[in-house]
Amino acid sequence: MAGGPWQWEVLVPAHRIVFGLLGDEVVESRAATAEGTFAAYRRLEGAVPGMIAWPNTMLLTGPETVVVDPGYQTQGDMLDGALRARGIDPAGVRTVVMTHLHSDHLSALPQLPGVTEVWVHRDELDTPWARRQRGIVDDAPVVVMDGAEGAIREGLTWFHTPGHAPGHVVFFNPEARFAIVGDVLFNGSVGRTDLPGGDHAALIRSIKEKLLPLGDNMVCLPGHGPVTSIGDEKAHNPFLR
Repeated sequence: MAGGPWQWEVLVPAHRIVFGLLGDEVVESRAATAEGTFAAYRRLEGAVPGMIAWPNTMLLTGPETVVVDPGYQTQGDMLDGALRARGIDPAGVRTVVMTHLHSDHLSALPQLPGVTEVWVHRDELDTPWARRQRGIVDDAPVVVMDGAEGAIREGLTWFHTPGHAPGHVVFFNPEARFAIVGDVLFNGSVGRTDLPGGDHAALIRSIKEKLLPLGDNMVCLPGHGPVTSIGDEKAHNPFLR
């Protein structure tokens, strides 16, 4: 397995667009934060609401190039452009790792046509959202993560963190002190559990039993919103009190 240091960066940052169908017109509502965006979504009275949301797509470099959560399909051109801006041919990316298979994290995968490994936890593969994306999943060269923990490469390990989704995983590097936490833990919040397969008690257990022991100086790279740390969330996150 490849060794050496891993570096991370946000390849494409998370963003949300809220809109609604009001009569024969599409109206759009904007907000500066994720919380404000969800509030705007709820304020579209009399309209049929909709939302386009894409996550933080992460890029890992060092021993090799790894993309974490390619993102939503409307994000595809940005994914391609962000890689090319860094001198990386999208067709040359071989490894993708998935925190989970919700469509906002997965559906831009076809923008990486040269992928030879897509790492997915077994508990995600038979979920309703995976079945709805069968064309993408079936065409992908899936490598199954099974059980509670394991390794992708030397220095890049994973552990199972159910709650937001049954097969959600976190990827981390103990040497470089970063953890890609997906939709489990956010800056000042936690992942939603009102979607099918969600379990709030399991989510909080995943955070308290698996994330918090990583240490206060562990940098957390969430699926949505700004970067945070274990120490900051222990001090300020109302869901962890």
